[in-house]
Amino acid sequence: MVNSDLKEFYDNYHSNHLKFAVNEFPFRKAYWDSRISSFLPIDKSAAFLDLGCGNGDFLLYLKTLGYSNITGVEYSGEMKEISERSVTGIRIVQSDATAFLESSNQKFDFILCAHLLEHFEKNKVLDTFKLAKESLNPGGQFVVMTPNFASPFGIPIAFGDFTHLTHFSGPSMAQLAGLSDFGIRHIGGNGPVAFGFKGMLRSILWKNILKPIGKLVFSNNSRKYGNVVDPELIAVFLKNA
Repeated sequence: MVNSDLKEFYDNYHSNHLKFAVNEFPFRKAYWDSRISSFLPIDKSAAFLDLGCGNGDFLLYLKTLGYSNITGVEYSGEMKEISERSVTGIRIVQSDATAFLESSNQKFDFILCAHLLEHFEKNKVLDTFKLAKESLNPGGQFVVMTPNFASPFGIPIAFGDFTHLTHFSGPSMAQLAGLSDFGIRHIGGNGPVAFGFKGMLRSILWKNILKPIGKLVFSNNSRKYGNVVDPELIAVFLKNA
């Protein structure tokens, strides 16, 4: 099975998979604050690209922070329509992410690929990395977020979607950086979002009990970045000047 085999499913991805997800913006803002805020450019005129922009919540997040040079790319026609209703005044293109990078001559300072690459076969993942590097300005960042398939805590995310094709871990992210000639700014993990009482409780339990136990039991200390046991991976790659 390859990504193209699932076109009919992706055309209606919201109806088929995401309609029960928590998409309210206050929660999504807390999500992005905890994941991305420390990596965002200071320059409000920085050029952003969100590959697989989904319902548009990251585009809206950037807009509320005062950024304006923003482009979203979304393969699903249904999700693109939802994005356009969620955030106005932002360019959103319906396209395969890799095809967009291949055809575009625009340069960006920050490219986000959040929970997209796990839907690609491996050769397409590597192509996307190489094309993302070509599409960045010197000093630009390529930020990748995926389920952490190397951690048992990542199992609900990793195997919660039938369309996931490729598995990622901290060490495999470092491998991809080497294969595509990216510098590494950060490879780590994300735990529960501390939003609302339940989220705050889960976050406290994660940081103080579950994560330390997970590192003790499941870390692969023979590999760099093998001690990332969080359910979600985040990797920040740099295009050197």
